[in-house]
Amino acid sequence: MKKIFYFLLVFPVFVFSQEKQEQYDYFVQFNTPQFAKKVDIDSLFNHKVFKKVNQTDSDFKLNEFISFIDKSKPVVIHGNFTDSIPYYQMTFSLIDGKKCNTFMQNKVNNYNLKSSDSIKEIIKDHEKFSVYSPKNSDYSMAWNENNFIIYELMETRNNFAFNNFSDESIIVDTAAVAIDDDFYDDMPVEAVEVVEEVPTKVILDKKIIVEEDAPIEEWEDNNIEVVIEEEEEDEFDEEAYKQWIASFEKEQMQQRILQHEKQEAQIAHLFENGFVSPSTSKINTNADISCWINYEAVYGRMSSIYYLMGGSINSNKGSNNLIKGMNMDFYFENNKARMEQKVEYSESLSNVMEKVVSRKPNKNIFNFFPKQEPLAYFSYHTNTEELLKNYPSIMEQFLSNMAIDKQDTEIITDLITTVVDEEATATLFDGDISMFLHAMETYESTFMSRSFDEDFEEIEEEKTITKTRPIFTMIMTSTHPTMGNKLLNLGVRKNMLQKVDDYYLVNPSEELGDLVIFKKGDVMIFTNGMNYLNNGSPSDFTKKVKKNLAKNYFYGNIEIQRFFKSYVMSLDLGSDTAKMNRLANQFKNMEFKASNKIKNNVMNLEMEMNSNFSNENIVLQTLDLIDFFD
Repeated sequence: MKKIFYFLLVFPVFVFSQEKQEQYDYFVQFNTPQFAKKVDIDSLFNHKVFKKVNQTDSDFKLNEFISFIDKSKPVVIHGNFTDSIPYYQMTFSLIDGKKCNTFMQNKVNNYNLKSSDSIKEIIKDHEKFSVYSPKNSDYSMAWNENNFIIYELMETRNNFAFNNFSDESIIVDTAAVAIDDDFYDDMPVEAVEVVEEVPTKVILDKKIIVEEDAPIEEWEDNNIEVVIEEEEEDEFDEEAYKQWIASFEKEQMQQRILQHEKQEAQIAHLFENGFVSPSTSKINTNADISCWINYEAVYGRMSSIYYLMGGSINSNKGSNNLIKGMNMDFYFENNKARMEQKVEYSESLSNVMEKVVSRKPNKNIFNFFPKQEPLAYFSYHTNTEELLKNYPSIMEQFLSNMAIDKQDTEIITDLITTVVDEEATATLFDGDISMFLHAMETYESTFMSRSFDEDFEEIEEEKTITKTRPIFTMIMTSTHPTMGNKLLNLGVRKNMLQKVDDYYLVNPSEELGDLVIFKKGDVMIFTNGMNYLNNGSPSDFTKKVKKNLAKNYFYGNIEIQRFFKSYVMSLDLGSDTAKMNRLANQFKNMEFKASNKIKNNVMNLEMEMNSNFSNENIVLQTLDLIDFFD
C-alpha cells in the first residue's frame, strides 16, 4: 500500500491525448510534458523508495512498466459516480504496445507458476485489444497498441442513486464482445445455498454461586456451597464450518466474475468502436497536475443518500445559487510546491459571496497583533451581516438536495430570516477573527501517584512530570454596545473570572496557564501570552499581515521548521528526535491566502509550501524524506 502512495505522489509521468469531451464528475490530469521539464522521469521512478518493486525478482517492475509509457502525453484519471453505471478509469498512452503486452503476459505467467490455484490467470486477446481481470481484484486492465487503461465499475460500492443494476442497463456493442468461457470452467456460476448460521465452538460456562452475606472466613474454610453449572456443550461440526467458508468464498468469487464480465463488456465498447481519449476544458494544461470536481454531482450524490432515508429527491436544476465546480492545480518547483484552488459559483451566488468576502478588517485589531512572527497564525474577515441576510441563497443548493419538499425548505428559511435580526445579530460577531500560536511552553506538573507495595499496602507519593502547553492569542471584534461587558461581568459574578486592573483573569488552569481576557473598544482579546503582543505600536509583522489582508479575506502561515524545532526542544522524543529534526530541516513554511475579489464568478485560494533546499525538485526531496522515515 505504501508503494501505491509513492506511485501516486510522483504520478506526473504519464500519458494522454485529448480528443473527446464528456461530462465527468471528476477529472485529474497529470501533465507529464510540463513536469518532465523539471524532473527526469526515468530517474524519478528509479528512486530508492521504489527499490522493492524494481528489484530483479519482482512480479511487477515499475521502472520497466514506465518505459512503455509515452511521456510526451499526460495521464488521465476520471470517473462518474452519479451515472447509471458509475465507474473510474485510469488511462495511459503507450509508445510500444507490443512490449507492454509481453510485459503483462510475463507477469501473468510468473503468477501462475508460483500459484497452486487450479484456476489460472489468463489474458483475453481480442481483435482490437487485450483484457486482463485479476481474479482476486475488482478492477480490469486493457490495452492496445497505443493505450493502456485500468477500469472498474463502482456498482458494488453502494450506488445510491442507481441501485437497480441490470445487464440491460449496460450499453455495449454485443457483436464485438466475446466472453472466454474457458477461463471460468473450473468455477461454474450456479445458485449458492446460503447457510443462515455459522457453526461456532461453544465454551463451557462455569458459574460459582456464593451466598450473598457469607463472611470472608467461610471462603477460607471452604464452608460455602459452590454450585458449578455446566451448559451442555454442542459438538463443534468442523466439516459444516469448512463448508460454510467454502460457500461464502464461492459466492464472493461468483460476484467478482459477474463484475468482471460487465467491466469487460464496457471495455469492449471503448476499444471496439475506436478508443477515444477523455478530455475536458476544465483542466489547466500549464499546471503539473490539474484536477476538476463537479460540485453539482457531489450534491446530487447527497440526494441519493437522503433518498435512501425515505425522502423524495429534489433536483439542482431548480436552484439558481450553485457551486458549480472546483479546480485544484498543483505546481512543483525546486524550492516550493504550490496549489491553486478555484471555486466556481453561479452568477447569482457569486454576487452574494462577493459581498460576504469583500469586508475590510477592523483596523483596531492590528494594535494587538504580535510583536514578532508567530509559529502559526491566520486572520479571517467576512461580513457577518451579509452572510445572515443571504443565508437562504447560500444554503439553497444544500437544501434543494435534501429529502424535503421545496415548499418546506422555504418555510424553514423564512422562519430563520424572520426570527433573526441580521443587523443586530451581526454586531455580536462582526466577522473578524485572528489566531496566533506564539510558542510551545514547558511546565512542571505535580500529581499524587498511588501504588501498592509487596504487602499490598497502598503507597501515595508526589510525582512531577514535564508537560507542554501552547501559548496563543485569539482576537475578534464585536460592535454590540453592551453584550461584551455584560458577559465579562457575568463571568466575575459566577466566579469564573477575576477582575485585575483593565483585564480579566480566567480561573487558573495548568493546561492553559494564565489566560486573560481584555476588551478595548470593539476588540476582544483572549491570550495566555500577553508579553508577545503589541500595545498600540504596529510591528513589522503587523504591517506584513495588514498588507496581505488588503487583497485577501483570509491569510495565514505555518512556520514548519520553527514549529517542529520548538516541539522537539520541548519534549523528550527519544529515537524519534532525529526524524523530527529531519522533518524540521526539510520544509520552511506553508503560506495560504484567499482573495477578497471574485472574478468571472470564481473565488481563488492559494497555498504554498517552501523548502529549505533548492538542489532538486521538491517531489524528489519529498521522496528522500519518505525514504528516511521508512
